[in-house]
Amino acid sequence: MTKADNRYEESFSIMARSMLPNQIRRLTPLLARADIISFAAGAPSPETFPFEELAEISARVIREQGKIALQYGPTRGQSRLLEVIAAYMTSRGIETGPSDIVVTSGSQQGLDLVARVLLDPGDIVLVELPSYVGGMIAIHNSRAEMRGVKQDHGGVVIADLRAKLNALRSEGRRAKCVYTIPNFQNPSGVTLAAERRRELVELADEYDFLIIEDDPYAEIYFDESASRLSPLAALSPSRVIYLSSFSKVLAPGLRMAWLRAPKPIADTIELAKEGADLSSSQLDQAIVFEAMASGLIQRRLPAIREFYSVRRRAMLDGLTANAPGSSRWTEPLGGFFVLLTLAEGLDTTELLPSILEKGVAYVPGQSFYCDGAGANTMRLAFSKETPEKIAEGVGIMCQALRERSATA
Repeated sequence: MTKADNRYEESFSIMARSMLPNQIRRLTPLLARADIISFAAGAPSPETFPFEELAEISARVIREQGKIALQYGPTRGQSRLLEVIAAYMTSRGIETGPSDIVVTSGSQQGLDLVARVLLDPGDIVLVELPSYVGGMIAIHNSRAEMRGVKQDHGGVVIADLRAKLNALRSEGRRAKCVYTIPNFQNPSGVTLAAERRRELVELADEYDFLIIEDDPYAEIYFDESASRLSPLAALSPSRVIYLSSFSKVLAPGLRMAWLRAPKPIADTIELAKEGADLSSSQLDQAIVFEAMASGLIQRRLPAIREFYSVRRRAMLDGLTANAPGSSRWTEPLGGFFVLLTLAEGLDTTELLPSILEKGVAYVPGQSFYCDGAGANTMRLAFSKETPEKIAEGVGIMCQALRERSATA
């Protein structure tokens, strides 16, 4: 804010004065440069969008359903879309009725609404180290306090989670929620192991907290074993608020997502959404319904998984061949992301300008850590570039990292 604009400062709410920018979105202008090989963009590739099918569906919906599709609609979502989402959730082992579902304008709106409905200033939310920036921003904006829980290759470390819960209890406090991305986490790519899922929901009962399960990558798996992991909401439907999205399997421009919660929570979220936007786009909902009802999404999933699996392989092979010997990285079973950890003492924020000059972009990892750690980490997304560009970009980036490691 410029000096001339300071006169508005006292007009802002406490929440507005404490808002944080999304550091990833600050990189957006760089991602548009044609000369940059970008591992920063954590978005689905346009090559996976079904342009012709969506064009046909959109035209048909407007011609045949325009009086409804172009009008205001129910806050909770179109009834037929709620029904097909509920059926999908039930097929994944989560007994769900339409009254448990709220359609949202993207998962980020869902996270914002959940935070507004559940959290008061000073409430404690336990989050993974590292965790998704958008989720942390929603929690931060509610003025809740975040405390980090360690992750390893199997996801949340349950012993550390219990230690954090006991530490809170000794302070006379409790965790209100645990926020987790159990499948192919953004930014780490790790997946919560089956036994830890059971232990997590058991701790929720023992310590009386809710779980916010953010699951936008569930269908982008590369290993059949990952597809058989139970959602947390299937293990404890009364303790878990589940969020997912159509962005990764259809197109993010439709801004269609949903959340599933125990009915009293879903009802309250509906009230909060009413004050936020009245309703999500009726047109987008109608298009998504037709895509689901016609089987378009399910038919395309095998090809989408193969598309991203090939790119993940290119990134992992590139790191194996080129990364500095002191570094390590995750090997995701799905999703879009690999987390690269460099030697202690290296700072990926400091390194970014010089690597950008060489034509490669990534996201420094520190912004994903609520405790300020992670300076020596970076998130690498393999969703945007071709396998050939991934191999080239990893080679360029790792050469620069090796040179820096040699002089550190």
